[in-house]
Amino acid sequence: MLKNWFKIYVYNSKKNKVYFLLTLLCLAIGITAVLLSTLYFKEEYSFDQWNENKETIYFVESGGGKVILSGHPIPLAGKLKEEYQWIDDYLLYGQYQSLVVEHQTKEYRLDKILATNQSFFDFFPYTLVYGTKEGLFQHPNELVLEKKQSDLLFGQGVNPIGKQVKIDEDFFTVVGVYSLENKKSSFMPEAVVNTYQFLSAEQQAAWRQPKVGILVKTKHPSETIQAIEELYKTYYFTPWAAESNMKVDDFITQMKGIIALDTKLHHLPEIHFQREASITGNILEPKANVKMVYIIVGLSSLMFLLSLFNYVNLALCQILYRAKEVGVRKVLGGVKWTIIKQSLMETSWTICLAFGLSVFFFLGVRPFANAYLKVDISVQFTAFVFLFVGVYVLILLLAGLIPALYIAQYRVLRVLKGDFSRSRSGSWIKNSFLIVQFAIACWFSVGSYVVYQQAAYMTKKELGFNGSQVLAFHFLPEVYDKTKVQQYETFKKEALKIKGIEQVAVSGLGFGNNNSMSSISIFAYKENPQIMAMNIKAEASYFGMMEMELKEGRWLDTNLANDSIQNILINEKLLQELGETSVEGLKLNDKIVVGVIKDFHTNGLENTISPMMFMLPNGEDTYFYEVTMKVDVEQLDTFLPALEKLWLTFNPETKAPFSYQFIDKQFAETFEKIQQQKRVLFYLNYIVIFIALFGLFAVSSFTIGTKLKEIAIRKVLGASREGLIGKLSYQYLIYCFIGFGLSIFPSYYLLNKWLEDYAYRIEIGYEVYVVCFVLIVLLTLIIVVSRAYKATKVNVLEYIKYE
Repeated sequence: MLKNWFKIYVYNSKKNKVYFLLTLLCLAIGITAVLLSTLYFKEEYSFDQWNENKETIYFVESGGGKVILSGHPIPLAGKLKEEYQWIDDYLLYGQYQSLVVEHQTKEYRLDKILATNQSFFDFFPYTLVYGTKEGLFQHPNELVLEKKQSDLLFGQGVNPIGKQVKIDEDFFTVVGVYSLENKKSSFMPEAVVNTYQFLSAEQQAAWRQPKVGILVKTKHPSETIQAIEELYKTYYFTPWAAESNMKVDDFITQMKGIIALDTKLHHLPEIHFQREASITGNILEPKANVKMVYIIVGLSSLMFLLSLFNYVNLALCQILYRAKEVGVRKVLGGVKWTIIKQSLMETSWTICLAFGLSVFFFLGVRPFANAYLKVDISVQFTAFVFLFVGVYVLILLLAGLIPALYIAQYRVLRVLKGDFSRSRSGSWIKNSFLIVQFAIACWFSVGSYVVYQQAAYMTKKELGFNGSQVLAFHFLPEVYDKTKVQQYETFKKEALKIKGIEQVAVSGLGFGNNNSMSSISIFAYKENPQIMAMNIKAEASYFGMMEMELKEGRWLDTNLANDSIQNILINEKLLQELGETSVEGLKLNDKIVVGVIKDFHTNGLENTISPMMFMLPNGEDTYFYEVTMKVDVEQLDTFLPALEKLWLTFNPETKAPFSYQFIDKQFAETFEKIQQQKRVLFYLNYIVIFIALFGLFAVSSFTIGTKLKEIAIRKVLGASREGLIGKLSYQYLIYCFIGFGLSIFPSYYLLNKWLEDYAYRIEIGYEVYVVCFVLIVLLTLIIVVSRAYKATKVNVLEYIKYE
């Protein structure tokens, strides 16, 4: 029986080989999309899921204010464990450091050296290759290396326990080697040092220096939140309030909304995959782009459904042509269940072929997806098998059962007397699926167009500065005293002697993903008790070099004594916060405002512009990370070697090579996320439209093919070709219109939700829908009219010779 069924399957596939191959291709594309998106989701969601302690480990965050604390005071965690019995343990850690590790004649730069305390391997139980957990971190300056880094320094398979390495002029003893074993975590350092284990008395009392990240291990998260807030009130805010001559409760009330006071605890896996909102604080590894994950999963699901509907439609069309075959089978004794099994078996063979094709697609696309999404989509055989079984069953139930039930319901006499393909019951489901296909294609088209418009708006928006000829590079990154400023002044004089370098200046501003080196001022002004602004120090020549514009007043001048002591500039945003329209006679505490700079963006268009105050440096303190210089880009290759040589003379101890980046490129990095989303939708849109149009092509071809006799009769009765084409095409335009109408509300709602992430955004206008509707209609007409035109060229005698 199976042999006969297979022969019939092969015969019908060959008979309609073009439609069969295209159906196979569309189904394979849908399956590939599901495979990629499911494994992508699994990859991002898998972070820290392996950790046996994940349910009791919490990340401590302070949120709810304009100023988010980048870390917590070092004494906080110790006080928690000391005063509250439900705290089982705590972990202190800093940011990753990129430092050169030396051993004998070998030097390697490790980019992820983590300073922490003795509890690290209790919180993250990585497998120890060399050493024991009890022997770790018993003395100061001890180091545990990740296995790959150990092999680089000491050689493959060498036990380095007890050996010493030099890191930044300090010597560390290797006490262990651990393996990450492809385990994904928000804490995946290349080396761990116990910097926060042996603390001085001064560090243990440094409550006013929030600089470390904290993880706690507890089974009582609610009580822990309350305990943290109590400790902050006692040790952090009470002394601060006393300095301001205020009661602590009044002081906290005043500071709410400005400094983050709301403590939150997040389960360990949430550090990487946070569904609701972004976690702020000491985050080490890149967080998952959760919105992108959901976008890809959602769009892949729509593509998969589109492929399923397309398959069901084509299966119905082909089955309707095989109605007499089913009728004859029933006359010869075939039972309903046997016919259903044959239909399901044919669907199973198609699924297997499509899945085999999708594996090739998946293996070909995966390297590009990994590079594009900056992930490592790994494939485990067991997970792949379970995924295959799930997809197989889902397609078989959704796409196989509907055609099988329809074919089994055929009435023998009706089928043998006429053609079931013209019945309303046979057409209803095809037309419904076709409308859904139109709706999905329209949704993708509108979404792609809106994302394209937002990306174009962001890249073309006036930023308030010009960084196309201004390059930036680090200068004495490890120096934080006044010698850095003195060295910079000498460097500047020498750099300006190099041909091609036009201006050199520095400021505390950081563009793109670079941090600004600034302080925060919080002051009262008139009726507003909480004005907050960034204090930015900058050389007077910096503003002209960046081509920033002055809205009112004058620039700061180093030749004027008061400009270096008392006078400041502010930006438009701060002027707006103050509720003023002019800076004439404007004073902020002991500072006099002499000018207003037009607003400019520093860290992307997803965030609003911050209120800022600008002042000239006093030459005593460090106020910048980078040196910026305006250059003649046409002479870049000429002066870069001289600049690098000069830079090395001022940075002799650095192990890092000289590197630079233009300011406009720094800022462009903030567009990476939306450009990524634009490209994803761009490619998916083409695939979806292809699948939808192929479905339309196949359905219209089969449907129009059933009306050839009617067309021949109408031609005999005098119908014109144009009239016949219009009659055959009209219903598909109606389906297109209905599908487009169904897509309007969900696309408008979801795209507006997506745009809420951007402080500077476009508005979705009616023209977006008009353009997309016209595009879909034109593509529909091209497909349908071409099939209708071909149908009107039938040989009349061939179809009515018996009449």
